[in-house]
Amino acid sequence: MANEDPNVTVARFNYKQAIVVAVITGATTLGGTLLSIKSSSANSDPSPGQNGQELANCKTENERLRTSLTNSLSFSSLQDISSNYFDDSLDKNQFKEVVRNLVSTTEQYRKNSQHYMHKLFRLKKLMLANGGNINVRVSNANQEACSLIQDLLKGIEYYRGSVDGNVESTRDAVEKFQSSLNNFTPGYFEEKNIGIVGKKTFLAIMEHYERN
Repeated sequence: MANEDPNVTVARFNYKQAIVVAVITGATTLGGTLLSIKSSSANSDPSPGQNGQELANCKTENERLRTSLTNSLSFSSLQDISSNYFDDSLDKNQFKEVVRNLVSTTEQYRKNSQHYMHKLFRLKKLMLANGGNINVRVSNANQEACSLIQDLLKGIEYYRGSVDGNVESTRDAVEKFQSSLNNFTPGYFEEKNIGIVGKKTFLAIMEHYERN
């Protein structure tokens, strides 16, 4: 062990944990930077100015990695990822395949989340969690639900503002949509239900999207 290269001591850790950390933080470049400086010092007789520049570069890289690590997942989160997705029986190639699948799944979910029907599904879940409807007449209405309602009404051209979860602008858009339907089918929405996104409003939004 006396001749072990200090730049590869990461191999002492479980290789699965090391790969996860490297993928998320991109912190693998520090060892290369230090090794490059060490090699340069050993093979040449640099001037004081060169040494100073190398030291400055190392400090800059170190600061970048500190920032990257600060914004990365915590060690406990990495442990959770390992226990949920990686089995101890996996070899190195199988482990890499799991990582690829996770990245691919995440990207596919990101794309799917932009689809209109996916947004409707998310709103339905919030409605069910909130007793079956979203009341935008109250100032403390669920902001996530308000953002989805704005986005959905924007998709069928009943809202033209920013998708920001603002309750007041959401209320105006919902009332405009419900009043428009009442003009075609008088009494479709009772006065007491204007400003409340319930089953009728949800289905009307979905049908309007499917027709157009």
